[in-house]
Amino acid sequence: MKPSPELVLNQAFAKIAMEMAPALPPGYGQGSATTMAVLLLMVGQEFDRAAEVRVKENRVMRALFGDAAKNVSGALGQKLSAVTGVRDEDLTVSGLDRVNGELKGLLIELQVHAEQKGDRALELRILRFLSEAAAARQVQLPAM
Repeated sequence: MKPSPELVLNQAFAKIAMEMAPALPPGYGQGSATTMAVLLLMVGQEFDRAAEVRVKENRVMRALFGDAAKNVSGALGQKLSAVTGVRDEDLTVSGLDRVNGELKGLLIELQVHAEQKGDRALELRILRFLSEAAAARQVQLPAM
């Protein structure tokens, strides 16, 4: 048997949350154990989807920037054009996170621009992206 990291983390979550934490006296220790259990659950869920989620977010943001660059001039337009069509080279989660953070910084600049120009369509497209990105990262808590 070769247990996957996701399975190991989920089993550790269940053991801590269902057996160990309840056995501790109420208070700080019990709360800390429960918090650690939930963190293990979150890491277990993130393990399998982390790279895919970040690659997809980066691709969608770059496409959004490419469309927006057609109507944005100046320094922001240049920044948007510079990231359009780029592909992620470093597929480690830390590398994807770094690029994702940079792209989200640019997304904030674009959101400010859209608000200042009153571009409701662009604002809604950004909001739709953020909503879909949040849904893709949502943690599913098991029924206990």
